[in-house]
Amino acid sequence: MTRPRISVCVSTYNHRRYIADCLLSVLSQDVDADVEVWVGDDMSDDGTSDIIAALVKDWPGQVHHVIHTERQGPIGNLRSTIALADGDFIAHLDGDDFWLPGKLREQLAVLQAAPDCAACCANASVFDDEREPVGIFSNARSQQFDTSGLLRRGNFLNHSSLFYRGGFRAAVLELTPPFIDYRIHLALSAAGGVAYTSKLLVGYRSNSSGSMLVRDNEAVRRQYFEAIEAALPEVSVTIRAKACADFMRRVAFRALRLRRLTMLREWWPEALRGSEETAPRFLIRCLACFLAESARQTLQTLTAFVLRAQTRVLYFR
Repeated sequence: MTRPRISVCVSTYNHRRYIADCLLSVLSQDVDADVEVWVGDDMSDDGTSDIIAALVKDWPGQVHHVIHTERQGPIGNLRSTIALADGDFIAHLDGDDFWLPGKLREQLAVLQAAPDCAACCANASVFDDEREPVGIFSNARSQQFDTSGLLRRGNFLNHSSLFYRGGFRAAVLELTPPFIDYRIHLALSAAGGVAYTSKLLVGYRSNSSGSMLVRDNEAVRRQYFEAIEAALPEVSVTIRAKACADFMRRVAFRALRLRRLTMLREWWPEALRGSEETAPRFLIRCLACFLAESARQTLQTLTAFVLRAQTRVLYFR
């Protein structure tokens, strides 16, 4: 039986502190497959490029350094590596994250056991910028999600855990930039579903210095809603409303954190239009969603206080 080929697409920009950790976590994976690594380097100027070049010399023919002469941005950089990836399976990894032992082996087994499934994502251990553990990415249980399931729950899948069949590469490359990982997850769910394992297979750095969530949160919010809009025609009216209400819940929490309540007024018309509900009904749905998440976060805080635990769950699902 021919060994499968796995193409790993790594996106990096000024990740000098993280990139060696990231790439070595890929190269040390114990999996019955041939693994190649495509590293998209978006004109790093902090020494990241030198570290990658050294690893290319140490792993000739396996690590490929994709050097750009013009800035591509996060999605352009990612797309450049996907275009070069021709493996039977493709995996994504952000340059400031890393994989835990057994990651590729576990996900390869999941997709080999589910031939109709397009992709697989996994849970992640969450670390701060100094690699101190602070929690887990999600509390979702292992199961397979279709588009409705992902819209109803919002984006709780970790991008650096994404592993999908190479035959669906075109479905990702056909997406019109700019977009965030949620758009990719929804596209793959429409292509054949996304399997999720609750096993901790990735190390995710929360709010690292290079995170787009930190650098351009407004752009992330816009692209998040665009991902929802693109998927709405494929689902029922009820799912549309739930997806838009979950989005407004996220906007509300962000507005309170920033003390910028005008954000609610800015996003309300678009979310209401997407929901296809009457304003009163949609408002009630949004309030219920907000209160439910508030209760979950309060419970987590109280539990952590009582148990004197420092860990937290980033995404309750």
